[in-house]
Order: sequence, then C-alpha cells, then structure tokens
Amino acid sequence: MAKRLMVTAPRQVEFKEIPVPDCPGDGLLVRARVTAVSTGTEIRVYRGIAVDKEGVFLHTSVPFQFPCENGYSMVGEVVEVGSEAAGFSVGDRVFVAASHGQYAAVPAHTAIHLPDTISDEVAVFLSILEVGHIGLRTGKPEPGENVAIMGGGVIGLSALAYCRAFGFRTALIELDRGRLDLAGKMGADLLTSPADEGFSDSVIEFFDGEGPDLVLEAASVWPAIETGMQIARKGGRVVVIARHTDMPAFSPVGHPYLGKGLALLTSYGHRPDGHRWDRRRSNALTLELLLKKKLLVSPMITARFDWQELPDVYRRMDEGDKGLVGVVIRWS
Repeated sequence: MAKRLMVTAPRQVEFKEIPVPDCPGDGLLVRARVTAVSTGTEIRVYRGIAVDKEGVFLHTSVPFQFPCENGYSMVGEVVEVGSEAAGFSVGDRVFVAASHGQYAAVPAHTAIHLPDTISDEVAVFLSILEVGHIGLRTGKPEPGENVAIMGGGVIGLSALAYCRAFGFRTALIELDRGRLDLAGKMGADLLTSPADEGFSDSVIEFFDGEGPDLVLEAASVWPAIETGMQIARKGGRVVVIARHTDMPAFSPVGHPYLGKGLALLTSYGHRPDGHRWDRRRSNALTLELLLKKKLLVSPMITARFDWQELPDVYRRMDEGDKGLVGVVIRWS
C-alpha cells in the first residue's frame, strides 16, 4: 500500500492508503523522493475553486469533483520499467509531473532523466520553472529589452530566474517585503511595491522614462494586470501567466489602455510537439542552464517539510503565510 494526498472537500485534505500503482507496459513506476508545492494552483484546488464560472472544470480539461489529487511536481527513483519502455533503468533518478504521493506510474516519454549534479530540491521545481519560462517566451522579448514582473511568488521568481539568465534588465513588483528580499537575492535590478509612494513613476523612470517593454503578470489578481498595463510602455506587451478566478473592476480596452497600443497575451502550457520550444526542448534548456549554474533557483526555496506536514502547509498558505514560497515536501 502507498500514501497519496487527496483533497476530499474544500479545505479538507487527507492521506489515503491506496495500492501501489501497476507499472504501465510503456511506462515507469517511480517512488517519490521529493515533491514541490505549486502554490497558486494547489491552493485554488484546496479551496475548491473551479477555473470556470459554471464550476465544471478543476483544470482546463479536468472535471471538477472531489476527492481529487493535487500537485504536479515529483523527483523520484525508478523502481520498475515497463516491458515496452526504453531508455530507463531501475534506479534512475527522474522528474515526473505527478501529484503528491509515495508512488507514481507514468508513461516513459513524460519522465525526464536528471543529471547527478542537480539536487532533488532544485530539480523538483522543473515544471514550476517552466511556467515562468513559457510566460517569458510568450512575451518574445528581444535582446536589450526590459521586463517587469508582477508578483514575487514561486512563478514570478521563476520568471525572474530566466530573465537574469537571458540578460534582461528586470523589475520585480511585490507587496510583501520578504518576497522582495528573495527577488533581490535572485538578482532583480529594481525591487518595488505598488504601495510605495510614486510607484508607477519610479518604475517608468527606471526603464528610461518609457516603462518596461514586457510585463509578466504572476500575481493572480486583476489589479496586477491593471498595474502592469499602467506601467508598460506604449506598444508594450503584458503577458498573463497566472490563473485568474476574480473579475476585473476596470476595462482593459478603455482609457488610457486602448491608446497605448498594448498587446495583452495569455500563457499556458508548452508549445505543441515539434515546435522549436516544445516541452522536450524547453525542459532540456532549463536543465542545461541549471547545470551551467546560470539559472539561480535556490533563494526561492524557503521551506522543507516531511510529507505528513503537507495538510498544515496548505492551511498556512490558505491563511496567507507569505513566507512559504518555494516549498519542498520530503518523502524519503
């Protein structure tokens, strides 16, 4: 038998005893070493909030129903290889997009071999990092352009890590001072809060009096989109990375935004297989950047817990504990 975290009702979670999954013929059975918490997605599920106003979908194409699993980031050890699976051996250390639990059975083509020099607690953020990576690529910044990131949670800080790796001058905008400190350790060029006096003017002035070319919104609230549209330069781009379940109190096509000629974009998921930056190529670049120590991740890892503590981690996040940013859950 194995433990798996289940959300059984809004704000109710427990560990269920389930049979160890069977290894698929074309897949792998993986025993967890660590999992990571994707704060925005997992707390939305923990709260029982659907992605659509009708309450039909838990995720983009996943029906909303309890009980349900939660999470999508695991580093583990291969304990069984299916008869039709190639390229893996028992004992391999891999990343898999799997929920919080002791075991996961996955198709082999979705598992990612991990280099020995990348630690478990860094590698487990691979999918979370990729959310920031995809968001940045969606905005198509050119060399020499400037980027502002709204929100200093795990996705905003992930985007910051890529901005620094690719050499973009970057501002991190966040209300919480502790998260601004983390952004400073990760190399943000400007740290500022919307609560600061003269905030908008100071950001625009920092970016040569014109504002950022690209704004990445990773705060999950419409006021952050509005602020991003206010500070973006004329003809700039605003990319919404975060999932939104609130409604706007302003018109994105009203004054003064229409006159700025802004592009408002959304970002979700990897490009289709075969694209220059599909899942395989994008993940490979991230691993290369980590190997070359060009992608700074460790400052955003703020807490480590044993698996039994995960329900309390959810409770603390739900109650607004901003000190929990990058959270690693230990299973062995």
